[in-house]
Amino acid sequence: MRRSFLPKHGAYAAIVIVIAVGLMFQVGSALAVRVMGSVGVIEAIWLRTTLAALMLAAFRPRSLRLPPRGRRLGLIALTLALFGMNLSFYGAIERVPLGIVVTIEFLGPLAVAVIGSRRPLDWLWIALAGAGVVVLARPTGTVDTVGLLYAFAAAACWGSFILLAKRAIAHTDPLGVTTLMLAGSSILLTPVLLATGVVIQGHGRYLALGILVALLSSALPYRLEFMALQRVSAATYGVLLSIEPALAALIGFVLLGQALTAAEIVAILAVAAAAAGASWTHGRRRRAA
Repeated sequence: MRRSFLPKHGAYAAIVIVIAVGLMFQVGSALAVRVMGSVGVIEAIWLRTTLAALMLAAFRPRSLRLPPRGRRLGLIALTLALFGMNLSFYGAIERVPLGIVVTIEFLGPLAVAVIGSRRPLDWLWIALAGAGVVVLARPTGTVDTVGLLYAFAAAACWGSFILLAKRAIAHTDPLGVTTLMLAGSSILLTPVLLATGVVIQGHGRYLALGILVALLSSALPYRLEFMALQRVSAATYGVLLSIEPALAALIGFVLLGQALTAAEIVAILAVAAAAAGASWTHGRRRRAA
């Protein structure tokens, strides 16, 4: 009885966590758009990452301890994936509506969910998601080409991040992994910040908003994300994220006034439906096994 209960309980817990993470991250991203409009992209990312690392380090100072030498390479790779994901994602949402960016970025988790599959039904979900992305990527008044390229880069980084995170937390405390990767990403961002000539001054009124962004879109979500990854496989987690595009579109409309066309809304729903379908078929195969 215990063995049959835990996986089911873990899956339900992962669903609740994914919804909570999605809401926090999208609200934090929407607030970050406001910060970027005043202090710039690089400065906003640096503030978010550095403040989040300081929050977690203050909460548990020993989380800054490095893992054994044999596990440091994986942590470095995870940090680089986070670094690339943040730069590309923030570069995208500066130019393209949040809902469209997250929909395209979701191709990363979807690829993790169906990679290596040879089942025709999985390819149907891939085709449905691809059709949605093609609609979103067509030239319109709301879509910028450079922003789209950033979004596709974010998708590749997000897929890599999920796989690397699953491996990193297998033998290391998730809070320690979260703190160290945020601290490492902050260190990588510092020379970029200095090279762009950005100086953090004269923006004191945005510091409180930056703290809120760091809490909602870094410190809490990444910690909760690792908790979800402990309960399900990377593939299952990838399809659970199907709610992200819809949440992003909703938050972008409510907080930023980013209205979408009917075609863009249908495209977002198509990607979400593809992820839900992939989740359903994946669950059936697991139960059959």
